[in-house]
Amino acid sequence: MAQRITLYFGMGCFWGAQQRLRSLPGVVATEVGYAGGDDPNPTYERVLAFERALRAGFATGRNHAEVVKVVWEAPSNRADAATALVPLLAAFWAGHDPTQRDRQGNDIGSNYRSALYYETNDDTVWLLPLLLASRAAYAWALWQTAGGAPRFSAPTTEIAPVRHYTPAESYHQDYLIKHPDGYCGLGGTGVALPPYPWTLPGSEARRFWAWLGQAVLSPEAFAIAFEHGTERPFTGCHLHEKHPGRFFDPLSGALLFRSATKFDSGTGWPSFFAAEPGAVTEHEDRSYGMVRTEVRSRATGIHLGHLFPDGPPPTGLRYCINGNVLAFAPSAEAERSV
Repeated sequence: MAQRITLYFGMGCFWGAQQRLRSLPGVVATEVGYAGGDDPNPTYERVLAFERALRAGFATGRNHAEVVKVVWEAPSNRADAATALVPLLAAFWAGHDPTQRDRQGNDIGSNYRSALYYETNDDTVWLLPLLLASRAAYAWALWQTAGGAPRFSAPTTEIAPVRHYTPAESYHQDYLIKHPDGYCGLGGTGVALPPYPWTLPGSEARRFWAWLGQAVLSPEAFAIAFEHGTERPFTGCHLHEKHPGRFFDPLSGALLFRSATKFDSGTGWPSFFAAEPGAVTEHEDRSYGMVRTEVRSRATGIHLGHLFPDGPPPTGLRYCINGNVLAFAPSAEAERSV
């Protein structure tokens, strides 16, 4: 049976974005609105007023982005669903300039940021890695336009679960159908998303992954991933995550760990007794006067944490991982251990 997936695309002004996305294959409904901010009851005027206050230094917090809510009908087979979703993702990446941080053309502000939000009540164990990989594939295409010294900035697109989505006022809905000569304001880089399935660079492309990571990771996550940092115990993401699901590399979307291997070690960091086969590499670490085994993502080379021989059965291992460099997707079904 076909499954309906709901995605929220932030591409700048939502009038033009809705017009571009509504006619794509599999799209059954669109709606414009606000998402990703702190205000549980946003309106157009409240979003604009909060953005002015942010830019003037009179407010703190996170504003909403203008987004297009897209309901997309997916094939029942996951492999077919991934392939079928690619044209929609390609239209997203080509339809705006994701390298412009907090703006699109003349529309300036965090409310016009590039964003791709998804609902966590969907079975996202196949969806989230596809979204992350599409960003990496598009970034790799940008990087290659100038032979490894890109003339573009890295895409800044936020990929995250949706927060506080609220439909926009009625006069914003279907605006360019009502006003065919109305303002659109969208423009892309001229670089297209490569054909699927995507080929991504490996961990040897460290400069590329750091370039992308600087744009899309939080400062804390970047310090962990590329500067061998460590989050303070009991402060990172996913420490108390108990839902069935999978944990992914936040840059490439590569599968790293399954929830069935996660356990409470009491150490203050997410811990796993096994990694996905072939997903991580091990390296001797002699920092801080200790001899430890460092764990990195094989896909991107980012630092994840350390491996210790004091875990539970059946492996006796403890992968002590920084939660801030993991992306989690819930599963509709219980996850098997590796």
